[in-house]
Amino acid sequence: MKVKAMIIILLLIPLFLPGTAAQSPIVIKALTDKVSGAPGDVVKIPFQLINLGSANVSNITVYVTGPSQGFLYETRIIPGPIKPNESVSGIITVQISSINPVSPGDYKLKLVAQSNISYSETEVTIHVGTYVNFDLSIGVGERYIYGNNITASLRIASRSNGVIIGRIGYTLYLNDTVLQSIETVIFLQPGESWYKILNLTKPAVGQYTLRLWANFAGHYKSTTAKFIVYQRKLKYRAYFENGAIHIIVTDKNGSGVGGITVKATLAGSGETSTLVTAPDGTIVYPVEKAGLYQLTLNLDGKVVTDVIPVHQLALDISQDGKELWIRVRGPENPVPNITITVSGPLGKSYAVTNASGEAIINLTGVGYGTLLISAESTQYLSTHTSFNAKPPVTTTTLPTTTTPQPVSNITLSTTTIPKTGRPNMVGLALLMFLSAVILAGTSYVAFFTPTIHEEELDHHYFVKVHSPRLRGLENFRYERGISAVDAKATKGRVSISDGKVVWEIEHLKPSEEAYLQIRLG
Repeated sequence: MKVKAMIIILLLIPLFLPGTAAQSPIVIKALTDKVSGAPGDVVKIPFQLINLGSANVSNITVYVTGPSQGFLYETRIIPGPIKPNESVSGIITVQISSINPVSPGDYKLKLVAQSNISYSETEVTIHVGTYVNFDLSIGVGERYIYGNNITASLRIASRSNGVIIGRIGYTLYLNDTVLQSIETVIFLQPGESWYKILNLTKPAVGQYTLRLWANFAGHYKSTTAKFIVYQRKLKYRAYFENGAIHIIVTDKNGSGVGGITVKATLAGSGETSTLVTAPDGTIVYPVEKAGLYQLTLNLDGKVVTDVIPVHQLALDISQDGKELWIRVRGPENPVPNITITVSGPLGKSYAVTNASGEAIINLTGVGYGTLLISAESTQYLSTHTSFNAKPPVTTTTLPTTTTPQPVSNITLSTTTIPKTGRPNMVGLALLMFLSAVILAGTSYVAFFTPTIHEEELDHHYFVKVHSPRLRGLENFRYERGISAVDAKATKGRVSISDGKVVWEIEHLKPSEEAYLQIRLG
C-alpha cells in the first residue's frame, strides 16, 4: 500500500507545477554601467534584451527612472517578437536639463524592461559635468531729451550648475569716443546675477553705444545697446491776461510741446509753483496777487528766465451831488477803456473810462447808500471796493428883504376897480380836464410801457431798458445797425451779424432793469 501511495503522489506532483511553456523571463542589461554629460546634453544608454523563456515575447516597454528634477527620460516600445534564447539590442536616451540644471556629480538611474508577463531592471550611473552658461542684458531706452539724467542697468545672470569665474567689463561710447571702460573679475553661484547701475548726469547731445561682455572658462559673450540724446528747437511765449499768466511752448513746426517744466516765483514772497505744460504746450496759471512773476523754463536743457509784471487797478472815487466820479489808475498813469460796474440799492450802472481814466455814474439810477464798485480789464487784476454815497442836501432860498428908501415927489392917483362877478367856471373846468389828460398819459407811460435809455461814450454804446412798474416785460427785442466789435448784456441774448446788434430778453420782472454794452469798431 505504501508503495502504491508513493506512486500516486509522484504522478500528481506535475499537475501542481507551472508548465515551462508559460514562462518567458525577459532580462535587460546595460551595455555600459556609466555615461557622462552636461546640462543641455542628450546622453545615450545602450542596452540588450534577452529572452530566457520558452515562448516568444512581444511589446516590451523599456524606460529609465531616476531623479524627478534635472532629467528628461525616454520611453521605448520594442514590438518584438523576441524568440526564446534570443536577444535584441537598442539605445535609450536621457536629456540633462539646462533649465535649473542639477549640480555636477554622479546620479543613479534604473533601466527597466517590462512586458505583460515579466519585469527586469538594472542600474546605470550618469555623471553630470560642470555646465557654463550665462545671460547678458542691458536696460536702457532708445531716445532721451537733452537736459535729463539717464540710468542704464547692466546684468549678467548665471545659468550654470556650478560656480563660474571669469572676467567681465563694459564700455560706453559717445559717437566714436570712449567715455568709460571698466573691466573686473567676478564669480557667480548657480542662479546668481551681477548688477551694475550706470548713472549719466545730463549727458551731451549725440549717439551713445553701451557694450557689455563676459568670459567664463573660455565661454565668451557680449551684447550692445544704442541710444540717442537729442535737443529740440523750442520757443515760448508768456503773457498776463484775464487774471492768469499764459505760457505756450512750441517746437520748430509751431506744434505745442507737452511735459516742459516751468517754475513761477512771485518776487519778494518766496512762493514758487512748479508747472508742466499740457500736451498742447500750454499753461494757464491763475494769479491773485500783483507783482513781478519770474518764470524759469527748461527747454530741453536750455534754461531761460522771463519776468511777467502783473498790476492791479486802483480807484479814486468821489461824489458830486447826484454824480459819482471814478478815476482808474494803473502803476503810473490813468487807464482808459476800463469797464466800471456800480451796484446799488436801485440796480446796476455801467460806464467806461475815457482817455483820462475817468467815468461818471448818475446815482439816480443806482441809488444812495453802500455801493459796490468793480473795475475790470483783461490786462490788469480786477479791483472791487465799496463807497458810501450820500443823498444830496436840498437847500431852500429865502427871499431877501430890503429896507425901504424914502421916495419924494410921488403922485397918488385913485383908480376905481369894477366889481367882478362869479369866476369863469368854463375856463376852470377846461384847465382841470387838460391836467387829468396829462397825468393819465404820464401814468400810463410809467406804469404800463417800458423805457429805453441810450448813450454813447468813448467807443462804447450803452442801452438801458426799464420794464413797466405794474407789469413785466415779455419777449423784448432791441435791434440797431451799428459797427460793433463786441457786445455783452446783463440779461438776455446778444448777437452781432450783418452790421447789426440784436438784443433779446424773454422776461423782465416789473421795474427790473437790464443793460447792454457795445464796444464800437
